[in-house]
Amino acid sequence: MFALMGRADPAASQAIRFARGILDASATAFYEVDEGLNLNRFLLSGIPVDFHRQYVERMNQFDPLHPKRAASKPFALLSVATERCPTAESAAYRSFAGQCGIVDMVEFFFRRDDRIVAGMSVAWGAGCRIPDGAMNIAGKIHDYLEFNLVGRAASPAEEPARYGLTSRELDVVELLCCGRTNREISECLQIGLATVKTHLIHIFEKLGVETRSAAVALMSRPH
Repeated sequence: MFALMGRADPAASQAIRFARGILDASATAFYEVDEGLNLNRFLLSGIPVDFHRQYVERMNQFDPLHPKRAASKPFALLSVATERCPTAESAAYRSFAGQCGIVDMVEFFFRRDDRIVAGMSVAWGAGCRIPDGAMNIAGKIHDYLEFNLVGRAASPAEEPARYGLTSRELDVVELLCCGRTNREISECLQIGLATVKTHLIHIFEKLGVETRSAAVALMSRPH
């Protein structure tokens, strides 16, 4: 079951807000992907209504970032995809997105057992500043998003309270569970390296562990 299946998991909702914020984007769309790679159960935030309606009705067949066309990648950027594969269909889709006020978007694909089970569009509207190195940022946060959105069972909302972790400490420990180094955690969360170390000290104290591996083992096991 997806962490977001019930639409109420605070950690999952926080992950979506986190992606939108760190990429300075204007909108997000989370969706589930069935075994036929069809998209369903959309959760929209800031996506133009007309864009979504036309996408579902017809334009998805032209989308170069659809899982059926970009399934081999963990994430992809619309502008790069259309430049690398300049077909009439991709040009039509890029024009359609622009007419709906979407300048560019990055698509994340989330897998379980090597199968895409969900995805998320993070879009920039007119007037948004697309960050330098957007694809580099996407690469650094992909595993964090995947872990929060599909990588764990729909966990109880009280998980942070179980150990007394703050929301920021939960961000840090979840990146830790994804194998991120202190420096990578610092970059992903846009906080100082010293702050990361301080958070880890507090996390270890609250979990009653002394090492990173022990923290990961404790937080990864079923409760």
